[in-house]
Amino acid sequence: MLVIQLIKPIARAIDWVPLAATGTLAVVMALVIEAGAGTTFTVLRMLGVMLGAAAGFAVIDEMGASTGATPVPRWLRQWVRCGFGAAAAGLSWGVACAIAVARLPEGGQLKVAGMAVEAAVCITIGLLAASIAGRMHQGRAAALAGMGGLLVIVSVTLVLRGPYWPWLYPEERNWDLVHHAWLAVLLPALAALNWANRDLR
Repeated sequence: MLVIQLIKPIARAIDWVPLAATGTLAVVMALVIEAGAGTTFTVLRMLGVMLGAAAGFAVIDEMGASTGATPVPRWLRQWVRCGFGAAAAGLSWGVACAIAVARLPEGGQLKVAGMAVEAAVCITIGLLAASIAGRMHQGRAAALAGMGGLLVIVSVTLVLRGPYWPWLYPEERNWDLVHHAWLAVLLPALAALNWANRDLR
């Protein structure tokens, strides 16, 4: 199967340093940050954004401009890259979350499902922003542009303080409703990512 044949060469071509560094930082933060529901919630939310930004480096193809005529379509190569980026970022967040939950004081609770949805959306948007930038720029410039795009989106939505970032966790009454909406955002984000991964021509 073609996808299986692509795994090894693309894995070698990916710049793993940003993801490895951010993933390591995520685990270290989960181990050393004060164990408390409020603090842990904030840290895990921040880690979702950081890992989303790092995941964008996986989709950057340094040879993209010279490999457009290869027998393997660009969309397939890019989706394999996205899969690597999403899996690495998601695994790092999951490990950090498991450590953080294990360190909670007795009686402390986290709504992990909703937080995982937030992290998944942040990672997807990070991949999308970098993929769009990769259509216009080459190399790390595209990854940095994608990182900037994700951080702008997060910063603006935080400043607006709308209902999409519940603040009074875990007392926020609309937590479940808001995170159903977060889950719904994944569908158009994935559709946009499919568009961004299409051939450059």
